[in-house]
Amino acid sequence: MPVTVKNTLPTVLDIPGAGLIFAPCEEKTVEGLNPALSNAIQRGALEVVNQTAAGVIVVEENGQSEFPLPVPWPGPDRVQVALNGLVLAFGTDYAVDPAANLLRWLDQEIALKAGDRIALIGGGP
Repeated sequence: MPVTVKNTLPTVLDIPGAGLIFAPCEEKTVEGLNPALSNAIQRGALEVVNQTAAGVIVVEENGQSEFPLPVPWPGPDRVQVALNGLVLAFGTDYAVDPAANLLRWLDQEIALKAGDRIALIGGGP
C-alpha cells in the first residue's frame, strides 16, 4: 500500500538499497516499506505523513492484549505499527503470531485503553 514519508532531518537523507534520496523536509510516496525505509522511520529520520490504505485496530476494552490483524502479516521489515501515532518496536512493544495473524501487546509500561488506535503502516510484497 502506498505510503508518503518525509525527511525529518535538516540534511540530505540517502536510503541505502532503496534508491531513494530525500532533500531536507522532502516528501516522497513509496509503494511499500522495505527494511531500509522501516529502519529510517524507527530511528526518526523519516516521518509517515500519509498512506492511502491503513489497517487500523481499535482497542475495544481496557487492558486488551491480543488483536486479530486486518491484513496478512508481511513481517516487521515491511510494516511499522503505531499506537495513537507513536511508532512501536517489534519484539519490545508487540509481537505477532504469523500463523494465527494475531498481534500481541507486550509493553507492560503502557496499558492499552478502549479507543486506542493501533495502525499498521506500510505493507507490500
